[in-house]
Amino acid sequence: MMVFCVWSLFLLWLSPNLVHAETLAAPGVTLIPAQVVAAGPFTLSPPALRYDAGGTLHVAWQEKPDQQGVLKVRQIAGASRQLGSAVQVNPATLGPEALHQAPGLATGGNGTVALSWSTPNRTPGAVFASDLRVAASGDGGNTFTAPVQVNDDGLPISHTFEDLLRGPENDLYVMWLDGRGKDRSGAAVQFACSRDGGATFGPNMTVDGMACPCCRPMLAEAPDGSLWAAWRKTYDGNVRDIVVAQSVDRGKTFGPPHLVREDHWVFSACPHRGPSVGFDRQGRLYVGWYTEGTDEQARIYLATSDDRAGTFTEPVSLHTSTNSLPDNLRLAVHPDGIVAAVWEEVTGVRKRVVLRLSADRGKTFGPVIPLSAGAKAEHPTVAIDPSGRVALAWTEHAFPTNKIVVQEGRVELPKP
Repeated sequence: MMVFCVWSLFLLWLSPNLVHAETLAAPGVTLIPAQVVAAGPFTLSPPALRYDAGGTLHVAWQEKPDQQGVLKVRQIAGASRQLGSAVQVNPATLGPEALHQAPGLATGGNGTVALSWSTPNRTPGAVFASDLRVAASGDGGNTFTAPVQVNDDGLPISHTFEDLLRGPENDLYVMWLDGRGKDRSGAAVQFACSRDGGATFGPNMTVDGMACPCCRPMLAEAPDGSLWAAWRKTYDGNVRDIVVAQSVDRGKTFGPPHLVREDHWVFSACPHRGPSVGFDRQGRLYVGWYTEGTDEQARIYLATSDDRAGTFTEPVSLHTSTNSLPDNLRLAVHPDGIVAAVWEEVTGVRKRVVLRLSADRGKTFGPVIPLSAGAKAEHPTVAIDPSGRVALAWTEHAFPTNKIVVQEGRVELPKP
């Protein structure tokens, strides 16, 4: 029998912002009512979520209430899970450009938070040109430093689709896509590292010159401290499959990419479908991804590796419905090997966000748990902290209002 905390103080305080009025209990998890963290009749980006070392949840997004984009972050903290005020991260002159994607978000100990976004750098003939920026906080996200530029090329090209990760000591890693070093039409995977928490960044490094130009790469740290990256690689004939690579020297170099599975997905445009990656405390690597394979049927998969990507398990197909299509898969992995997978289910003009949990290190998954209430919910993401607290976020569209919704809860941890 599972025992869960309902957090009654949280419900009393939060009632004006509640989306779903009941606590949801499902196999392996209890979720308290969802709340709205941003809303308005304007464009909202997908959200980003991270827990910090103290259990505070940081939620970041981009919005465009007028002609100027804004990057914001809020915290949910304390036993009552109180929602803090929104903090604007960017100065007015450096507003975000790419509202179709979530900002990069990284958290660590001692109140360290970092956010990344791209700012426009258009010139004639380069309408998508942008620069990649990072701003850091040392007080839990209450204030941020002036943003620094990560890309060091000065070229009028796109620098975007980034991921951000805190490393050991004071490292901050950034991986993104741009047009330098590419071997063909598409993009290159670029990487940069800060050794001072985001105050400065070292030289940019091309990790792979053959990447899908709009499929966001992802970073994760293994228990042994090695740094891992996952991205959608482009092969001959426009085959676009998922690979992973590791760095054992804190991002100075990366090893060769390892193919997760030969899906042979041929796509000669921009699918905007990057992978998701994580580790448990035993060093098992988890990779989730979207593919249409050779039969053009939409699928989302999870595969694992226990030998540093030397081999991968036969993938688990996460979406089982015959009445909908899956999209935008995201994973979060607890140190004990509990896996939370969220994605969109698409049926005609309707979209809903759903959750499935694995309690056996990704071998099997429980039933599908519907999360969203609106007719158009999309761009889900998920985070888990070591205590078992889980957070889910997504966007909901109901004309004329757009919303970012966050729902927290607890997963059932293995008994000691």
